[in-house]
Amino acid sequence: MGDFIEFIEGTAIAAWVRESPSIFAYTTVLSLHAMGLAIVVGVGAAVSLRVIGLFRSIPLTPLLRLFPVMWIGFTINAVSGILLLMANASGMLSNFMFLIKLGLIALAVVNMELLRHRLTAEAPVGGDSVGIVPSSQVRMLALSSLVLWIAVIISGRLTAYPNFVTGLFS
Repeated sequence: MGDFIEFIEGTAIAAWVRESPSIFAYTTVLSLHAMGLAIVVGVGAAVSLRVIGLFRSIPLTPLLRLFPVMWIGFTINAVSGILLLMANASGMLSNFMFLIKLGLIALAVVNMELLRHRLTAEAPVGGDSVGIVPSSQVRMLALSSLVLWIAVIISGRLTAYPNFVTGLFS
């Protein structure tokens, strides 16, 4: 495994992201990562808050059109995240919080798709969906979406402080 990690870190793209003084290298990739996260979490939070029951004056059915926007944000985040990982694979793959973050992302994405699927099944087609509050199961998926993405953000930030995190568990 170590040879593969060394290979990844030794690729031209990883070296460029890690070492280039160009603003288009690390700075831009990290900025894209933040923007992708803002899109997926921001739009997801808006949808989740409406599903939970806030902002009932917003129709429920049109919110389904926002899920592709979340996937665009997630794609930006995933591509930029892979580039950032390549630049420091050995450091990140040995970082406990990074591994937690990856697990939380997987759960959050599955949750996002379950929410989309259940919301699609419950949203009225062609009818007025203002004021409608979905079932408790869909509301629970929306709440878990908020919790999971917040946990992703926190664990992502904690990847920068591995000594602090390991100190908490020792």
